[in-house]
Amino acid sequence: MDNSLILTIIDLIGKNKTNTLIEKGFLNESIKLSQQDILECIENYKEIDSDFEVPSLEKVKITIEKSVKTLLESHKLGIKTTNIFDDDFPPKLKNIKDRAILIFYKGDLSCLFEEKSIAVIGTRTPTEQGKKIGEALGYYYSKEGFVVVSGLANGCDTVAHKGCLNAGGKTVATLPCGLDKCYPNDNIDLADEIVKKGGCLISEYKIGTNPSKHRFIQRDRLQVALSLGVAVVECAIECGTMHTVGFAQKYEKNIAVSLHDEINGDIETVKGNLYLLENKGAIGLNDIDDYKKYKNILLGYKIYL
Repeated sequence: MDNSLILTIIDLIGKNKTNTLIEKGFLNESIKLSQQDILECIENYKEIDSDFEVPSLEKVKITIEKSVKTLLESHKLGIKTTNIFDDDFPPKLKNIKDRAILIFYKGDLSCLFEEKSIAVIGTRTPTEQGKKIGEALGYYYSKEGFVVVSGLANGCDTVAHKGCLNAGGKTVATLPCGLDKCYPNDNIDLADEIVKKGGCLISEYKIGTNPSKHRFIQRDRLQVALSLGVAVVECAIECGTMHTVGFAQKYEKNIAVSLHDEINGDIETVKGNLYLLENKGAIGLNDIDDYKKYKNILLGYKIYL
């Protein structure tokens, strides 16, 4: 199905309602949609919610025009799109309950198809030891053939991406905004390097979309969906990283956490490490042997060391 039509429907009624129409069979890849067809398709949602307000045909027309313009402008910026009905849409993003429908990307989309992948995440304000550990994790798992997934944020995300790149690997960054923006802006050079070295930037959001708390949480689920497991470098007990951990539990992914020396100190942004170990069944990562053990767990090996 044409990406502009998918974008149109999402913009008219939202991702969740669009997903429901797909699940109910009202919207599928064989349908060639005119403006009237789109309207009739959306009207089917009233079977689910009788109070649902159907947009006007004029609004459908205007939204289609905006969608076409958005995709043309995206293409000029080197931003491509793929939707759930396309053959090149990553199965990892399709095979989750709150699946993605349309993604925007820059770089090599094949990274999202790699079986060996790991999310390396954590606080934006890590300790100096945490920075070294985050980079070491990105480096080690890249050398072991893993695609390293993170969120391009300052701190742990940044060093994980850099560690992977320093090892000559490919890394994927999930963004909470349109790909015409870089969040944070001071990582724009890192974003460019990720693409130049065979990695990929992805987002569910069209150009012009600013980051928000909800979008940060939504992008966290994509990091987990793309990965065999989640390695936490450092985090507080209450922080955004815990949203990612929650998705990891929901998707039944293995969680690991760094247990370096700083976790014994009274540092808020590290207290979550022990919390994850004691309350979330996380696997402790102390040294290279633990890195190997976790790698083998992710790959399903029975002999872990």
